[in-house]
Amino acid sequence: MVKKTTSKNITELARLSSRVEELESNYKRVLADYQNQERRHKEQQVNTIKMASAALIEKLLLNLDSLEMAQTHLKDRGLQIVIDQLRATLGQEGLSVINSDDQDFDPLLMDCTEVVPGKKDIVIETVSRGYFLFDKVLRPAKVKVGSGA
Repeated sequence: MVKKTTSKNITELARLSSRVEELESNYKRVLADYQNQERRHKEQQVNTIKMASAALIEKLLLNLDSLEMAQTHLKDRGLQIVIDQLRATLGQEGLSVINSDDQDFDPLLMDCTEVVPGKKDIVIETVSRGYFLFDKVLRPAKVKVGSGA
């Protein structure tokens, strides 16, 4: 038995087709939202793992500063080897030095401890090194900045 196509059937078919398109669109949007959320979660997890060691590294920097200060007075080859090994290990963990000597003063990366005679707004001397942990400032450099006089 063959059914005749009526306007009622055509209207129903159009309504169902429209509903399918709407549901498909909603599905695609929800899927995209889920994928974006999953990506953000993974990025956040990676950042959390990267920065988890920040507190420990900051404490180790105090020890590195003390070793470097001792090295300036002792000039001991063995001590220099230990300092280099510690720097290499910290570098493997994402630590890098903020280059500040003879640079323009950048308040986002440096703390000015003193203004001294010299080229205006140029770092004259680094009092204490600053460090990045990956792409974030872990410890700003303490510097002396030129006054322009």
